[in-house]
Formats: sequence, structure tokens, C-alpha cells
Amino acid sequence: MKKEPKASSTLTRRSFLTGAAAVSALAAAGLATGCAPQAKGETAGTEPQAASPAASASADAWLGEEPQITDADCAETIDTEVLVVGAGTAGYFAAASAAESGAKVLLIEKSASGNSVRSSALGAVGSRQQQEKGVDIDVAAIVNDMDHYALGQIDARLVRLWAENSGEAVDWYTDLLAESGMEVQLEWNMPEGTYYKEWATGHGTNGEYPSREQDVAKVIDAYITSFDGCEERFETTMQSLIVEDGRVVGVYAQAGDESYLRINASKGVVVATGGYAYNQDMYAALQPTRLSCLGTFDAFPSCTGDGIKALLRIGARMDAVHTSLTFNRCLLAADQKVGNPYQVGADYGYYFFSSQPFLRVDPAGARFHNESAPYDFVMNASSKRPEGQRYWHQIWDANWKDDIYRLHTTGCSTICYREGADHDAWPEMVDEWIAPEMEQFVEAGYIQKADTLDELADKLGFEGAAKETFLATCERQNENFDAQVDPDFGKEPFRLTELRTPPFYGTTKSCGLTLCTLDGIQVNESLQPYGEDGAPIEGVYVVGNDQGGFYAGTYPNLAVGINAGRCATFGRMVGKALAAK
Repeated sequence: MKKEPKASSTLTRRSFLTGAAAVSALAAAGLATGCAPQAKGETAGTEPQAASPAASASADAWLGEEPQITDADCAETIDTEVLVVGAGTAGYFAAASAAESGAKVLLIEKSASGNSVRSSALGAVGSRQQQEKGVDIDVAAIVNDMDHYALGQIDARLVRLWAENSGEAVDWYTDLLAESGMEVQLEWNMPEGTYYKEWATGHGTNGEYPSREQDVAKVIDAYITSFDGCEERFETTMQSLIVEDGRVVGVYAQAGDESYLRINASKGVVVATGGYAYNQDMYAALQPTRLSCLGTFDAFPSCTGDGIKALLRIGARMDAVHTSLTFNRCLLAADQKVGNPYQVGADYGYYFFSSQPFLRVDPAGARFHNESAPYDFVMNASSKRPEGQRYWHQIWDANWKDDIYRLHTTGCSTICYREGADHDAWPEMVDEWIAPEMEQFVEAGYIQKADTLDELADKLGFEGAAKETFLATCERQNENFDAQVDPDFGKEPFRLTELRTPPFYGTTKSCGLTLCTLDGIQVNESLQPYGEDGAPIEGVYVVGNDQGGFYAGTYPNLAVGINAGRCATFGRMVGKALAAK
């Protein structure tokens, strides 16, 4: 089916409108057998890290008071075996696996419908498709790569747990969607000679955006509710966790008509509410530096930290290092300020081209990092500048259509079709979507276009010394291209580009946009949250973007789809294991 060009700058390819071996893996960690209660102060595995100073010192601004709800306030009491809170990638996988494994399941979601599965890419190791394509990813190698990105501040056991069980989760997903005529495809064509290792982990669903992701949600909705005793309730918001005798036994929730419910879960509660990207107070308190580098958000409005807050109120612990999944694709006009993403709203440019490794310069006209680095490295580098200057300009010339094929980016930054590349790229994509959108952004003031580099400098607002620096930086870019070496930042030769052919382009202001937060509640290998004494809190499990321990400070996007993949994998594992209890 031929894809139509995207007319709106906010309609994106990544729009948010994510067996037996898994059971045995969690059984070894204690979950499948119910985890025998531990004595006070006794821990399973490594003691969790200290709570974040921000999480404790400024929590009053965003944590708020726990809702005071009693059984007497509830219009209805519901009994189930497994309660899943949140219909996103993790929650859907948890509910589906628990249901097919024989448990009575209730899935609740605060929105009017499910937030779908992050179908564009589920990261996995050891899937059938990888085996068929000869993609052999060493578990120890990818675990250590992820640990290196995080400076050793993650729980590497969780990364290993994902790597060892993700293939089965994706195979299940592949088979389920195939029954509905949808295909899951592997991105296996990775570039060679990169300084940043790129992993062939991405498994994405074919089809049209944005309807594709909702199509996937409908498939999983139907699958869950096809099992006796399993149901979903939307517009139903968790208010608090119910703890009795030191164990979580259910939740208090509020229905769309504002009535309260008590939901009892005899086997366990799975918290998967999607993190806190849309909680302005919480984000500002925990990630002020990242906030200052953003232009907008592309997260679900329902992601307001409900699960994390509920868990903190019963004594769970949060990551000390706070992290977001942030794209380098937001474009602002000259009069728009970086750092007020909740106010910008839809008035911005969302441009996939911005993830291409073309030259980037700071407000002083100087190059400042290796443009081949993961998405958020450019924001990290920009954060060293004063607030208000945490943006950059991306520069390219008329040869960009030829350049992008040679640049060979992967994952959702891919805009050039090639065999075995990201399935979202189609042969006519550049001419039907990217090129017209580029000119739309020129007209809207998000991109500047000029016949000379001198003219481009003026349009970008460079004056005096900054203009001289910018022009010298462009000349240095050409010298590096001619020599096929980057002595300044070490960019790979095949990703060097020249600036000689008009027209020349430059983004007015490039900055970040956050898709979701990635820090959350510290958990053990059974995906149970640690309590204040280091012992796991019984009866509750944390998956998805509410779960911590997997990242620290950055998102290693070169393992394509790793976040959606960990959400899917851990959701599936915990659902199966709870059903087996």
C-alpha cells in the first residue's frame, strides 16, 4: 500500500497515539514460587542503591498526599487474581500472558482506550528472525555495552534478564499479530565501522501510522478478553495500593463516573502506568537539566507518575539517577524558548531528519560533539551551556538526498530505504515526505534556506565573531570531508558530509523532545520493588517505565527498540509467573 506524505509536523513515525523458559527464569529468582517472605532487613540479591536526594528532598512538591479512600467509599468491590494497572506495552504483555496462562485477569487504564504497544520497534535478543538472518548477539557483550553507557549505575542483572528472555517475547508477539494479518519485521542491516556499536535488536510492525499502533491495541484487547474471567476497564485510575499485613492485596481506583472501586488481586498487582513525562512538577524536580534542553513532549498525557507515586507512598525506592528517552528532533522558531516544553504544545517542528549525523554547531557557531552519537548525547553536550542557549543548529546542503543513504543510520532515525533496514522507511519516503516537509519547515521558520553559507549565517542570527566561527567551522567540515578523517571529534569517514552545493540549510533552533521517562522504582530480579528495609514488597510487581534499574542518565538508542523490548519482555515474564503461582 502506498503511503501518503505526512502533512502535519506533529504526525510522526513514532507517534504515541509499547513460555516455559520465562517462567523458569523468574522461578529461579523466586517469583514463580511466590517468593518466600523474608525476615526484616533480609534482602534477595544486592542491596538497592540509596534513594535520590531529589526524590526525597523535593518530593513534597509532586508526591502529594495519599488519597484517603476506605472500603466504605467504594461503590463496587472486584475480585480478580492478577490486576494489571496500565494498558501500554508492558501492561498489555503482562495481562495477555497472565490470561493465556490461565489466570483471571483485570486490566485497568486511566485513558479512554489502551495506549497500545510500541509497535515500531521491540528490542530483543535471540528471536527466530534473528536466528534466520544469522544475527548472533552475544548476551554478555550487549549487557556490558548497556552497562558502559550507564557508567555502571544500572542493575546489569535486569539487562541480562531482558536479553535472555526477549526473543521468546517477540516470537510470541510475532505469532499473535500474524493471526491478524500483521507482520513483525527485523531490522538486520547494521552499518560497519562505527565508533558507537549498533545492535540489530529492532523488531517492528508493518502498517500505517498512527493507526497501526491502535490496530495492535485492538488485537491485544481482543486476545485478553477472549479468555474466561478476563476483562479490561478503561477510564479507571488507580488511586492507591492497598497494603494488608505488609503485603499489597489490591488497589483503590476511581472510575470515569468518579465512583471508587476496591479491586482485590489474590496473585498480585502489576504496576505499569508509563512513567511521569507529563507530570510537570515531578519532571522539573527530578530532571531539571534535561527539561532545560527540551522544546516539547511526545508522551501520553496519561503518564503522570501514578504508579511511581503510589509505590513511593508504601515505602518503595526510586532510582538515584534520573533518565529520559529523548529525541533530538524538535525544531523551534527564533522567538521560541528552549526549556518550556509544557507551554510550546503543538506549535513546533518534529523532524526525523534531525537525527541524521550532519554538522551541528552551537549558538557561537562552533562544532561541539560527534554527531554520530546516540540521540541524547547532543542534549547532554548542550546542557553545559547557559540556560536559554541549550540548542544547536544542524547544517546541510543540496546533496542531502545522496548523503543520507551513505550515512546509514538505524532505528527510527532511518529515512532512506534499504533492504533489512528499518521497516518504516519506504522507497518513496524521501520525495513524498521528507523533502516536502523540509520546505514546509523553511516556510514556517523552523529551517533557514540560503544560496550561500554567508547568507545562511545571517539568517541563523550569527554576527561578528560568531559568524566568523560559523564560516570557519563550515570550511573545516569540507576539509575533513576531503581528507576523509575527522581529527576534531572522530566521526566515522562514511558519515562526513561537505557543504559546497547550494541551497544550504540550517535549523533555526534544534533541541530535544521527550517521549517518556526511564527512571523508576528499584526492583529485584523478580520485578518486585524494594522496600525501605531492602526487602521486597510482596504482592506487587513493577514493569515498563515505572520500573527502574535499567538505565542511568542516557538512553542507549543504538540497541534499537530496547526500551519497548524490555517493557514487553518483563511484562510477559511477570504475567506468566503470576499465573503460575
